[in-house]
This record gives sequence, structure tokens and C-alpha cells, in this order.
Amino acid sequence: MNPTSKLRASKRNAPVREGSPPRRRPGPNHPYGDRGMECLCGNVRMAARALTAVYDEFLAPSGLTANQLAVLWCVVAREPVAMREVAEVLVMDKTTVSRNLAGLLELGFIVCRPGPDARVKLVSCTAKGRRAFTAAVPLWRKAQDWVERRLGRNAFARTVVQTKRLAQRIASEASG
Repeated sequence: MNPTSKLRASKRNAPVREGSPPRRRPGPNHPYGDRGMECLCGNVRMAARALTAVYDEFLAPSGLTANQLAVLWCVVAREPVAMREVAEVLVMDKTTVSRNLAGLLELGFIVCRPGPDARVKLVSCTAKGRRAFTAAVPLWRKAQDWVERRLGRNAFARTVVQTKRLAQRIASEASG
């Protein structure tokens, strides 16, 4: 099955509430007819949802989602790592990082211990987490290759560089 076919199928088969009027697109003269389609944030979020569905499909055999892999990858690369640093590296708020780490902790993929001061928690990967990470990386590579084939090598490389630059620039200006 094509990774995006599940997503399309779930939208096609979405239940329609009884008594709901049919959905209609606003006409061309409606002031909000394009629904903000020129909005960078909205378009990046739509792309992120579509990409996440593809990567999740490829990663499914590893037992990790794309979000879990991103957090686990950060931990593996920097362990022991403070939760605050995970948030900074992944440009995530601390609540989202805590929630993602809690899921990995529940799966037995990471351990948390107190840091040098009471406000700091250090995160490290367990042997089980390393096995899951090792199983996920080749699947992640297949997802990367799948997306690259659809975009073309040059467009894919430019998109990766531009989105990374965008995240870093915006995050540094927002926190500075």
C-alpha cells in the first residue's frame, strides 16, 4: 500500500453526521475563499502533517512514530541530555517534550535521572531504546528516499536546508 493511500482512504471514509449540511467551498468572491493558502505557517503545517503520515507508515514496523524517533534521535546523539536541551534542539515547547519523553519512558526506551541541580532532569537511552532506534533508522531512510523520489534530489535537498534554516532563524529570534 502506498503510504499516502491510508490517509486519503481515511478522509474518504470519514463519517458524515446525520443532518449535517453538505460541505461547500466558498465561492471565488468570498473574502476568505482561499483559506489563507498563501500563509507560510499553514502550508508548512499541512506539509508536516502529510510528511508525518508518510514517515509514520514507514516507521510502523519499528514501533516508533516520526515524533518519537525525532526525540529519541536527539537523546541518542546527546546523552545524557537535559530535557531543556531536547526542547531547544527540536524547537519544541517544554510541555510537548515532556509528553513525548513520557511516552518513550513508558515504552522503556529512555531513563530520566536528576541532574546536577534539582531543576534539571537528564535523559539517557536504554538498551531497548537503542534497539528500537537501530531498527527505525533504515525505515526512516526508506521514508526519506520515498519523499526524495517524489520531490527530486535537488528540490529535496533545498527543502531540507531551507526548513532547517527557517526553524533555526525563527527560534533564535523568538527566544532572543
